[in-house]
Amino acid sequence: MATLQILTIIFLMIIVVLSVIVGTRAHQKEKEATARRFKQMQLANRAERVEQHIKGLVDINTDTIATDVLYDFYLDTLRELLQHADDPERVEVMIAKAEEARDSGSVIFNPEAEALSFQAKTNYKERLTKVAKMLLFLRRKGRISNNHYQACYDYLRWLNLWIQLNRQLVQANTNFINGDARVAQTLYGVILSHIKSDSIERPEKKILEDFVKERMKKMLSPSIEAAQNAEDPEEALTQLIQNLDQPTPPSP
Repeated sequence: MATLQILTIIFLMIIVVLSVIVGTRAHQKEKEATARRFKQMQLANRAERVEQHIKGLVDINTDTIATDVLYDFYLDTLRELLQHADDPERVEVMIAKAEEARDSGSVIFNPEAEALSFQAKTNYKERLTKVAKMLLFLRRKGRISNNHYQACYDYLRWLNLWIQLNRQLVQANTNFINGDARVAQTLYGVILSHIKSDSIERPEKKILEDFVKERMKKMLSPSIEAAQNAEDPEEALTQLIQNLDQPTPPSP
């Protein structure tokens, strides 16, 4: 009888120990699964944010200097997500699409671009601010050098200037094409003033400056030639300069 009781106690103890072991392992697995799900969500959210930053610049991105940094971070995030994903094939497709999109490069800067709506300009400015914050975060994380960050920041400053000048440039181009040289000269002059007063050094800025100067040269050449052929060239040139100093305000 005593032997039976001892065996019963031993059996119960074994059951308790096994229950503890099984419970501990189940708890550990649950803990690991929770940590994995959290990591998945964290990486997925990060990848989505960076992807939105990249997409936000697509239509005005004339240089890959900033998006290359974002693509590096985006692809690294996706590759890390691949190690924790429940559906690795979907993540692999995302990586392939990102690499293909990156290889497509940037758009060509066009001084005769179409007008941006007020809402579009507002959206772009918000996106540029968010991209600048992301680049600052990456610099602090040591993913890019200070010089590289400054070059990216200057590029974003240029894009902001380009967005500001868009409406005036479109109006100037329209008036130039329609033969309203007076208004076109005024607008091109305002644009040139903005360009020269900004310290940013960018290839796109030089292209825009040369474009505006060439347009103004085309408009002024006949007037200058006529003044030079006048009976009193000096007086005619003085009158021409005075007319240029009295610009017609741009139409709203």
